[in-house]
Amino acid sequence: MKFSYSGLSLAVAAALSTCAMAQDILEVTRPLPISAVISSDDTEALQAAPASDGGDLLRTITGVSGSRMGGRGIDPVVRGQKQNQLNIILDGAYLYGGCPNRMDPPTTYTAAESYDRVTVIKGNRSVIHGPGGSGGTLLFERERPVFDSDKPYRGQISAAYIGNSDTANLSADLATGSERGYVRFITETSDAGNYDDGNGDVVRSSYQTESNALLAGFRLADRTWLEASYDQVSEDDVLFPGAGMDSPYSDSDTWRLKLDHSTSGGFVERVRAEVYRSDVNHLMDNYSLRTPSMMMMAAPTSSDTTGGRLLLDSRITGHELQWGMDHQENSRDASAMIAGGMMAGTVGGIQWPDVTIKQTGLFGEISHYMASGDRLKVGARYDLVRVDAGRTDEVFTGGGLAGQTPNDRYGANADDSTREHNLSGFVSWTHRISPQYRLESTVSRSVRTADATERYMATSTWIGNPSLDPEQHHQLELVLASETADLSWSLAGYYNRVDDYINRTASLNATGSHYENIDADLYGLDFELVWQINENLQLSNGIAWVKGRNRDDNTHLSQIPPLTATLALDYRRAAFKAGVDWEIAAQQNEVCLAGGCNGLDVRKTPGYGVLNLNAGYDFNASVSLAAGVNNLFDKAYAYHLNREDALGNSAQVNEPGRTGWMRLTARF
Repeated sequence: MKFSYSGLSLAVAAALSTCAMAQDILEVTRPLPISAVISSDDTEALQAAPASDGGDLLRTITGVSGSRMGGRGIDPVVRGQKQNQLNIILDGAYLYGGCPNRMDPPTTYTAAESYDRVTVIKGNRSVIHGPGGSGGTLLFERERPVFDSDKPYRGQISAAYIGNSDTANLSADLATGSERGYVRFITETSDAGNYDDGNGDVVRSSYQTESNALLAGFRLADRTWLEASYDQVSEDDVLFPGAGMDSPYSDSDTWRLKLDHSTSGGFVERVRAEVYRSDVNHLMDNYSLRTPSMMMMAAPTSSDTTGGRLLLDSRITGHELQWGMDHQENSRDASAMIAGGMMAGTVGGIQWPDVTIKQTGLFGEISHYMASGDRLKVGARYDLVRVDAGRTDEVFTGGGLAGQTPNDRYGANADDSTREHNLSGFVSWTHRISPQYRLESTVSRSVRTADATERYMATSTWIGNPSLDPEQHHQLELVLASETADLSWSLAGYYNRVDDYINRTASLNATGSHYENIDADLYGLDFELVWQINENLQLSNGIAWVKGRNRDDNTHLSQIPPLTATLALDYRRAAFKAGVDWEIAAQQNEVCLAGGCNGLDVRKTPGYGVLNLNAGYDFNASVSLAAGVNNLFDKAYAYHLNREDALGNSAQVNEPGRTGWMRLTARF
């Protein structure tokens, strides 16, 4: 089934959630429902334009933004936190992109058709999904298919076309099986050209991508399932106007094995054991897909991750307990190779000098339900972090750094090995004020270790800091929510005091861009509302506001989204549906510019308003047609969030101008 949607449907899902205790946990299934959890039979849910990747899909959620570097590879930002401040988990597996400059964040490898459910957890509200996650956790999940006894198969085929970029997309999701087991195959291919922005200017954004997933599950016993899967994603000829390089290829392979066993009684009621391996190979260069510069450079990179988790469910005198351990080991290697002239084949810089980060965690969280209907939930985890780099003494053989080593670039901060002992946890209390109103309060601490780029980047204009301390986030959040038959809303306010926030400075001189620990604050509000006007009309609204402050010098943090809002009206009657949504962003004047406070913001970004239309018709239970126009008035605009290229230059990439699209879906 096609997994694409509008900002309206996400706002609906968040506000009407009955299984989530607050707006901070949003669960959506495919297709996107108007309630938080829906079965796969509910195919009448609201849908809109196809998303280019998982990051594009997520950023219509209230409180979630994203930075654009090209036609895909949208890097999500939740409440002003980004990159490794978010835990992004693909059906149980961690995958870290192969580009030091994040041409390929993990969401790039999430083909829209390949996952049944997306869960967005804003802030630190759980300890079972791995270390860190101060900004939130993004779970892309698959569900075990269920078959009728007289129909041992199911399938969906979808074809879509997007006019502005001349994008053709074809996908299929096919499964067969019984109560004893199943086999499922999911495939998607997209071929996109460059798009025009609202000014009519061509944005270099074309790409080709293909993904395939093969899944198999076997019931070993009445309460025991063994499931295995293999995912392969290939990206070719991906152009990036927001970078000094393009990507001729970027490929990932992911293997998973899961065991799920439920007991018939005893202290442990359920055991889930999972192992995975994800390998990413990526190439970026500045000559094969664009006019070569005077200095031709290529950067072949790899990022390989191995990990697993043991999760146990128990019950202690009425208390629900989840506990266990997890481990992940990510190894990254990347060099900047000079590709032309007399120095061809020499090393001009090392982005990742054979860096391995191992994180082993022990965790547990327990829920206590009170007679009044209130819930108290407490969680804690301990993580042992071990970091090693193997090439920090390797000598650069070409370019302006010839004769130096990465350790020379780091200077007095050089350290090839690091060990950390990190403690995280939370306490959450949900109070039912009345049948209509509930109040939730959460206090949490989360610790995020510095990643390979922040520690060990070593180029002429971009330098890591091996001595970085881990970020320590201490957050307080309050949520007030109201639910009635026709009107639901929620308001969340949060404050995050960060000790040792890892801050990247701009590249202003020969010393290059570098990383430092500072103290910072992040605070803001999320508001969501859904009003069922009548049986055919539904109005929804979402507002997100966040601010970031450097406590050391009282300046603004870089790359903080402005005040944003969505307003949507949807109509549905019988087989016909239609919707209009208005995306609004205020101007962002609270910036940290390179020439001001040595930050990464490009400019003070003007505000914008964009109108999108969509409509659909179900010919029968098996065939449906959807179409629409995004950016109806051809507005020229860009998100405030931008990217920095390998040379430290920052740029904003304009969003697509007026874009018509159409999608035909057949189910059987």
